[in-house]
Amino acid sequence: MQPDFNELLTVLERKSPSRPVLFEFYMNDNVYDTLVDPKELPSEDEDIAERVKLLLSFYRLGYDYATLLPPKESFFPELREHHDDRRTYSLNEGSHIDSWKAFEEYPWPDYSDIDYSYLEKVTSYLPEGMKLIPSGPGGVEEVVISLTGYENLCYMMVDDEDLVDALFEAVGSRLVKYYKEVAAFDSVGACLSNDDWGFKTQTLLSPSQMERWLIPWHRKISQAIHDSHKPALLHTCGNVYPVFNWISESYEGKHSYEDSILPVEDAWETYHDQIAILGGIDVNYMIMESQQNVYERSRALLERTAQEGSFALGTGNSVPDYLPNDKYFAMLKAAWDLRGITAEVSHALG
Repeated sequence: MQPDFNELLTVLERKSPSRPVLFEFYMNDNVYDTLVDPKELPSEDEDIAERVKLLLSFYRLGYDYATLLPPKESFFPELREHHDDRRTYSLNEGSHIDSWKAFEEYPWPDYSDIDYSYLEKVTSYLPEGMKLIPSGPGGVEEVVISLTGYENLCYMMVDDEDLVDALFEAVGSRLVKYYKEVAAFDSVGACLSNDDWGFKTQTLLSPSQMERWLIPWHRKISQAIHDSHKPALLHTCGNVYPVFNWISESYEGKHSYEDSILPVEDAWETYHDQIAILGGIDVNYMIMESQQNVYERSRALLERTAQEGSFALGTGNSVPDYLPNDKYFAMLKAAWDLRGITAEVSHALG
């Protein structure tokens, strides 16, 4: 499958690509291990090996790009309980920065000393026609909440607005610098700003709170990406439709959709003339329904959007390890069939 990043650019320009385009934030090791033999990976650098593993997986499934995780030193040290091995956790965890003293004592990462050489090292493994899409070490709102706890942040917005200003400044300014740096690399075709904004029924913060503390930083992030003449994409979960105008004014593509909020078909009908619709097949739907139903819905969506474009097929959020591979591949097969490459893909997957 020959990648062509220009096909994704066409989608982001809200036009119709010449063939179906795929979009995913990330998959999981069940998928990666199916596609990549460890012997194919560089043995001298574990970090680069993991990145190459992602790159090869995206390539072999027909994507025109590969997402790229940020360097470890860019992450904000979490104060809440480690939760990587848990399926759920409370947004009220991590309520540690609740005073100026705690703010000043927090070990803020030094963004003036981040090593971006991994972008150059990975480029040598990049197939012709393919580009990289770096994501961030969390989003502005997401990181602030992880440092304060959700309820605690709500209280602070009333009790100490200056401290909230300082928190958003400390996180937002670092992320602006990060995106400015990574967007400048030639191998980078676009950047993904990942920041969850909402619950099932509403945004986490009120529109007025978002307008004061959050949206200005997203405007700066998107501008930092645009300064390198690259598209800016936003991954955000929840019911963000009351503030959708803020998304479409800053970003070329929006990712993450959920049937219980707004099915991707309806989102495309409503918003595709404002912004590219990326992904969208609800993860719960994919788990509960048959492979055939997943395939048929995915194919119908590709056919429905083919003439006007502004759409790339993918899951509604990501590919978690509890989503069976055969369901995920059933979705992809809809695009493979329309591209006439099913036989080659099936052979590659064994």
